[in-house]
Amino acid sequence: MLKSNISIDKILHNNLPCYIKSGYGEKEIKTWPFYIFIKMYIEGKSELSRDLWVDWLIEEFVKNCREVKSMGGMFQGSVHRYALDFIEKKKDECWSNPNLLSRADIKKGATILVNKRFDMISSILNKGYQINLDDPIIAVKIKKKYVLKSGHHRASVMHILKYDKLPEVIVYPKLLWECRKWLVKIKKFIR
Repeated sequence: MLKSNISIDKILHNNLPCYIKSGYGEKEIKTWPFYIFIKMYIEGKSELSRDLWVDWLIEEFVKNCREVKSMGGMFQGSVHRYALDFIEKKKDECWSNPNLLSRADIKKGATILVNKRFDMISSILNKGYQINLDDPIIAVKIKKKYVLKSGHHRASVMHILKYDKLPEVIVYPKLLWECRKWLVKIKKFIR
């Protein structure tokens, strides 16, 4: 693994099964659903962008709320966690079974997530892109492309702002990434 400035036009979305099933996994940036919402936000259409993004997240949550994050699902992910902030009773049950969440609570959780994404976008627009050592962007190099494993929203913003490169990406060769995934699984099993 090494840190590298990678060409934005060689970036593909994460290739996890839920993303593939939803139609944007392993695709170029311009095809990512949230790319459209980010572009709308940058163009000044923030309310429409928020509404469309939240609606999309709700639909993705309904489809993928029982799928784990390691498969690209939303089980116990951000929308799930934020939605639980609005639950007074049966939090544990809703944590274990997200199908019990109401659509209104899912919408509240999705809205919090979208607002956080808007904060990130505004930060890049106002301060420029800042490398975050606590939240690095990770990619796996496959042939001449880079499959992002994190940093998708930042990559989208950089693409919209017409940057050529995404800086300081931690790049894994495919084989090393596969080994890393197995080590993480083994570590969880040992605990």
